[in-house]
Amino acid sequence: MRSSLGDTMARKTFNEKLKDSKDMPKIVVIEDEKSIERYGGQNMLIAPPMFYNGIMAEIPYGMVITAKDIREFLAKRHHADFTCPMTAGIFINLAAHANCERDFDRIPFWRTLKTDGELNPK
Repeated sequence: MRSSLGDTMARKTFNEKLKDSKDMPKIVVIEDEKSIERYGGQNMLIAPPMFYNGIMAEIPYGMVITAKDIREFLAKRHHADFTCPMTAGIFINLAAHANCERDFDRIPFWRTLKTDGELNPK
């Protein structure tokens, strides 16, 4: 990509995105009644990508974990009612892509299944 000034704007790598925690972790209080009922509370954790990477890195050979298991673990650890399912999906995918960019510190991302226990085709 080029800006109007002609200098090159580099796109962030997946590993750079993985390490960008912005203002996370944070707890957001939601007010939508349907969401509160669906997720069992109003305190929603938004966890940074490295949290997902760290959990995925610890899954031993022969074992699997689901995205739902990761979200529940993070919510409990941070005293939240639930973890944002949308950012969880994005950050789990980000951790897998970041893993494929590097030759060291690899994680077994394939041991993380979708919430319903299916393999993620992405």
